[in-house]
Amino acid sequence: MAKTSKMNAKQFGLWIEEQAGAQCRQGKGRTDCVINIDHIEPGKVAALYAVDSPTGLLVVELADSFASEAAAWQALQDESSPAHPPRFYKEWVDEQYLTDKTAHVERFQI
Repeated sequence: MAKTSKMNAKQFGLWIEEQAGAQCRQGKGRTDCVINIDHIEPGKVAALYAVDSPTGLLVVELADSFASEAAAWQALQDESSPAHPPRFYKEWVDEQYLTDKTAHVERFQI
């Protein structure tokens, strides 16, 4: 797993495409990515973006999962889509599960 603190948004896109089969689009200082998370949530995709900042690369995952890639891309374009707080790449990469094809999520009923 890449753990360089010098990673930028463009490099992140290339890395996550290789590691997770993500589809990424380059924007101005930002890389939007859509990832199939069928191994975690069957039939769903996740959306996230990486943005360059003066203090390091930030990764932002949208809070929802999506039934289609089109819906995920639309949510990335929509500024009001709920998202988790931005995390520095090094912190995010150490805790993320998107690139781990053996990860499984168990649902608990309360």
